[in-house]
Amino acid sequence: MHVELREAVPEDAKAIRALVEVVLPSTYDRIHPDYAARELTRWEVEDIPEAVEQGFYVVAEVNQRIIGMVSVSIDDRDRFVMTTLHVHPDFQGQRLGSRLLTEVVDLLDKPLWTRYPEGDDNAAAFCERHGFVVAEVVDDPPFPPAVWTRLDR
Repeated sequence: MHVELREAVPEDAKAIRALVEVVLPSTYDRIHPDYAARELTRWEVEDIPEAVEQGFYVVAEVNQRIIGMVSVSIDDRDRFVMTTLHVHPDFQGQRLGSRLLTEVVDLLDKPLWTRYPEGDDNAAAFCERHGFVVAEVVDDPPFPPAVWTRLDR
């Protein structure tokens, strides 16, 4: 299987939405029943093209089907934040998440931040395996606290 990584373009909006519609529930429904629904509201098809143009998005494709994605933006604290790292469940366990992370890390000269909900053991293990350290835990009622991690360059 050949996986191609490329920068996302606005025309990928529907395929990106389709990806998150599969990944978010499979990842978060076991942590909190409404967490995935909240996260999905951030991925409206009509908003994705502008987000792609303003941030840095890389998609992973197999046979022109988007199966993974990573995105980075600058937050209100002037931090580079990996806002998304998703791999379709059918393609997990093949180090695709690591490849996507490398695409981002290789471009940065500052620390990279990311967050995940407390209880997301897969995200916690991924972050630890790649050198992220927990920097803070922030309450996010009624959802689990957000665990913020940092990878220094």
